[in-house]
Amino acid sequence: MTKICVAVIGAGGKMGTRTSKNLAKLPEEYDLLLVENAPQGIESIRARGLEVTSAEEAIARAEVVVFAVPDTLIKKLSAIYVPQLKPGTGFLILDPAAAVAKELTLREDCTFGVAHPCHPSYLLDQDTPEARSDRFGGDGGKQDIVMSKVAGDDAVFEKCKLVAKAMYAAENAYVMTSEQIAFLEPTLVELLGATCLYAMAETVDEAERRGIEREAAVSFLTGHIYNLSCNFLGYIPGKPPVSDACKVAIGLGNRLVLRDDWKRIWEDDVLDKVIATMLHPDAPQI
Repeated sequence: MTKICVAVIGAGGKMGTRTSKNLAKLPEEYDLLLVENAPQGIESIRARGLEVTSAEEAIARAEVVVFAVPDTLIKKLSAIYVPQLKPGTGFLILDPAAAVAKELTLREDCTFGVAHPCHPSYLLDQDTPEARSDRFGGDGGKQDIVMSKVAGDDAVFEKCKLVAKAMYAAENAYVMTSEQIAFLEPTLVELLGATCLYAMAETVDEAERRGIEREAAVSFLTGHIYNLSCNFLGYIPGKPPVSDACKVAIGLGNRLVLRDDWKRIWEDDVLDKVIATMLHPDAPQI
């Protein structure tokens, strides 16, 4: 197998470290070049026994560039780095927001894609206790990823897919549009999911304040989340219905906890405003 030359820009940051760590484990498959400007990031890379390569050299050699920089900097930094790419290069960003907001600089002679982790699901059976303790993914725990081709050549995107599955140590890569990934995040898992889960954590705090043992509240909450999500998503054989009382409580929760019009989060214009506000919180649109 011919090795693929991969450059990770921002390799000393949080996501750059996670992605480059897995690629570094496969020297027979990937020629890895790590680009980092921040002194702390450079120190982190060297502490892992790896070397830092200049952006100029890495971009000149790379077949695939992994752009591991914060979403809020993609507009500024892609305008600097993308013009330096050699023709035919694959360029991966790690979140769809900048692509959907059209803040990612593009070129007709290069291929651009998005690759984002699903993180280990509690519905996946992990092979070892260590894998089970990997909550983020890519460090032993099985996970999947979602990907989109923003623009470019299908063959180059297939190469990007190989790189993405390796850097996230992923089982499956689900390919969809960037807009569909954006409806998964932020809409599904942040705007709704994270908001509800954060509220649940706050409610555990309130339960503890009212004299309920915290461990009991956590056990009760997480057990019911596992049971109910498996039930509602169809992972319990026979799809047994929840109790009539639970159905009544869900109806009350829709009025007392959620806004009556909460499903507007799935409308295109709301998604656009949410992404714009996340990328530019100093100029909120919603």
